[in-house]
Amino acid sequence: MSKSRTGNTDHDPRADQSLPRQARLSKPADFKRVFNNPTVSADRAFKVLARSNARERARLGMAVSRQVDKRAVGRNRIKRVIRESFRQYFADTGPAMDFVVLPRRESATICNRQLRHSLDTHWARLLARCGDPAGQP
Repeated sequence: MSKSRTGNTDHDPRADQSLPRQARLSKPADFKRVFNNPTVSADRAFKVLARSNARERARLGMAVSRQVDKRAVGRNRIKRVIRESFRQYFADTGPAMDFVVLPRRESATICNRQLRHSLDTHWARLLARCGDPAGQP
């Protein structure tokens, strides 16, 4: 998004593709439900927990603590990568599952491309383990 000389900002096409509210875990009870009996996928960058839900779409929750990166800029970068990966992988039609992504300290030093590849691997692995009949990409 760039600023013109008149002070107006250009339209940002990514703003139209943000993660909708219905695709987010926001209540503590939703997180607790996933933490109670999850299917887990983990690597050096992320631990991703998944559990089926009774809704029509996939939902995402994140817990990015200060232990991952002390700087808010670093934590926000990780969250942006997670949201974008989730949004592109599941689009509007995902399996009826809830996901909670827990970044590890190592994720603060890994580039966005590698983080994205790691997340794509987690999504595919969890869908295979939970038996998704839709066969997402």
